[in-house]
Amino acid sequence: MKLMQGAPPSPDRQVTVADWRAPGVCRWSFSHVRQLLPTAPMPPAAAPVSVPEARQDLSNLKVDDKGTSLDDFLQTNATDALVVLHRGRLVHEWYGGWGAPDRQHIIFSISKSLTALLVGSLVGEGVLDPDQHVTHYLPETKGSAYDGATLRHVLDMTVASAFSEEYLDEDGIFMAYRRAAAWNPPKEGGSSEGLRRFLARLPASDGAHGGRFHYCSPHSDLLGWIVERVAGGSFAAVMSQRLMQPTGLAAEAYITLDTFGAPRVAGGICVTALDLARLGEMVRCGGAVRERQVVPESWITDMRTSDTRDAWLAQSDGPRHFPDGCYRSKWYQTGLADDEFCGIGIHGQWLWINPAREVVIVHLASQDAPTDPDNRPGLIAMLRATARAFG
Repeated sequence: MKLMQGAPPSPDRQVTVADWRAPGVCRWSFSHVRQLLPTAPMPPAAAPVSVPEARQDLSNLKVDDKGTSLDDFLQTNATDALVVLHRGRLVHEWYGGWGAPDRQHIIFSISKSLTALLVGSLVGEGVLDPDQHVTHYLPETKGSAYDGATLRHVLDMTVASAFSEEYLDEDGIFMAYRRAAAWNPPKEGGSSEGLRRFLARLPASDGAHGGRFHYCSPHSDLLGWIVERVAGGSFAAVMSQRLMQPTGLAAEAYITLDTFGAPRVAGGICVTALDLARLGEMVRCGGAVRERQVVPESWITDMRTSDTRDAWLAQSDGPRHFPDGCYRSKWYQTGLADDEFCGIGIHGQWLWINPAREVVIVHLASQDAPTDPDNRPGLIAMLRATARAFG
């Protein structure tokens, strides 16, 4: 917890672009991304939507079969923030590590879920067509994995690409991707090609588009490029104007950029926990905030109910999450009893919505491992037990 202390910090306390996601170091950096990477601001609402309080002490709530309390679970899982809303009211709030009510935290792939909501608003206005080919919007991608793919394929992660999502990759295509996004420094003596050039040459696989779910983070960065192309402005500005401000966010959010100003839409959004809960509550309410429809209700309904299980089950290594669920428009349908759905980010980021219980839960963390299959069931059990405290 003494990282980045001193002027300048001593070498053993210095966080850099080369190690900011490393175990231990990430506890500081995930709440201080703006001090490490280039970013673009996303201004909040001029008049934030108030969140009424109906606080309850959930610290002793049992969250698993072993009798673990919620407080103990959060203390031992590198949790930085937990926010629970019930019927739009703040019922529980917890912070640890460097988490704080007014501090933005990186949400990694929940960024994808928010971006798909923005795409939904543009589809609702006829600016985008899910069935239109990617090359219609971005001719630069002809000859890449996106040639022949539609916007719907990109949204549902069914593009036939040869990209491999290997978070611990040190010298392959995933590391090349992170270098392009400026999340890692370029090779010694080299320079960054930037996200857009990387996307324009993403390799295709031998399969057909639409047949198989294949998780590929660059697809969401491509969505950001498409949004900028059709909306005529920066992704940060469009996201702020069309999603963040109408939802009533109270604090400035921001997104990381590559060295050419392209946004890391796949995982670079940083936002406070309560503002992420505001966004989740908007989704729970069918895309509406009070009397204002921010995202078309039809988009939310499609995201929650469209059956994409054939592609989901066709994954080469089987479903990583929710065997009875599926994936639609960058959100996970869980297939669980209360029809829960969620956005998930590496290192412990979850936006969990239980419509039956009218509950929204935000869990932000700085867990050492990007993914931990052994820990995932316990985290899902915690989220479900917390939601079931209301009914």
